[in-house]
Amino acid sequence: MDKWTAIGVVVGFLFGFNGIAMIFNMLNQAVNEVQTHLTQASTLILLALVVGLIIKVRILASILVGAMIGSILNFILKSNGIDLIGIILKLFSP
Repeated sequence: MDKWTAIGVVVGFLFGFNGIAMIFNMLNQAVNEVQTHLTQASTLILLALVVGLIIKVRILASILVGAMIGSILNFILKSNGIDLIGIILKLFSP
């Protein structure tokens, strides 16, 4: 296994685990905020909080899926002898 492939796999897994932990942390914070503001806030404010949380989670999930797919794709291409990073670097080098 090439060093770039190993780095891609490790970074993908780290992003995945870190992202999952961050999503659970955000959900925990949202639940805590809802519990503290439940007596003070109206239904409209709670709805806005929920919509904001859903948007954040969807954005983070799409970023994490992109990182995981990129690392897996890099691993598969490297296994078949295709150096995608080298090709990209050659395109942009003078």
